[in-house]
Amino acid sequence: MKKLLTLSFLTSATFSVIAQDDLTTQSSNAEAIDAIVSSLYEEDKPDCYHFTDEVPPEEFIGFPECDITPSTISGAVEVGAFFNTGDNDYAIGIVKSDLKHEIGKMRTNWKMEFFGRKSEKEDDDGSKDYVTTDQKWGTSLQSNYTLEEGGKNYLFGFGSYKTDRFNGFDYQSSIAAGWGRRWFESDAAFFDAEMGPGFKVDEIAETDEHNNKTEKSIIIRAAATYERSFFETMQFKQMFSAEYAPKAGENSKYRSESSITTKLIESLALKFAFSVDHNTEVENDISNTRTETSLTLVYSI
Repeated sequence: MKKLLTLSFLTSATFSVIAQDDLTTQSSNAEAIDAIVSSLYEEDKPDCYHFTDEVPPEEFIGFPECDITPSTISGAVEVGAFFNTGDNDYAIGIVKSDLKHEIGKMRTNWKMEFFGRKSEKEDDDGSKDYVTTDQKWGTSLQSNYTLEEGGKNYLFGFGSYKTDRFNGFDYQSSIAAGWGRRWFESDAAFFDAEMGPGFKVDEIAETDEHNNKTEKSIIIRAAATYERSFFETMQFKQMFSAEYAPKAGENSKYRSESSITTKLIESLALKFAFSVDHNTEVENDISNTRTETSLTLVYSI
């Protein structure tokens, strides 16, 4: 009996030693394979590290912090064309773009617009031809810098340029800077208003009384935007801006635009807009106020 127990113990010990040897061998083989793979496919070391703690782990102390500030670009492009045939033929084309870029506390808005109209006119000899009866294009750029994280107050910088062949000015340009605030915000609506000093240049078109002349003015710019969404498919937007020249006799400019946008599909919408432009000082018997009504197709980016 003792011999049998002794034999069983020796057998168990032998198998244990063999198993340990196999594990040791397998571990050595695995380490060797890992070393070969590492030598063939050397991992790139990161150039930076995102610290989630105030004190980073020891192995990352020498690494700079990664810049993970989110950056988004959005916007819309809208086009419209209208044709009329009959006693008075004409064609109208509208192209507008509104692009926004947000990164951290900075938000930049860049707008461009073009409007043109050609109408049929009869010459003295009775022949008819299409001539340009309205043409304008303009662009504006505004950047807002939020003063506090998630806050409502911001500083803004604004610049614009506009040329219109039929409003009495060869071009009008302005720059301004100041303070603004988001006065109201909810899930469906917001209201922004801002104000600041600026500078304006008006190039007055040539008339029978004078050649082109340039007028420069100190201005106070004020602007407000109200936007509200309905039913997730409809949006109302009201914008108003004023470039007021305090000095008597200098031109002040005001603009208002109301629009309703209805989504057709995910990225396509129909927009109805009504805008009013008013200049206080206009020469050559040109109307101070000009209105524009448009119906355009909007493609969202």
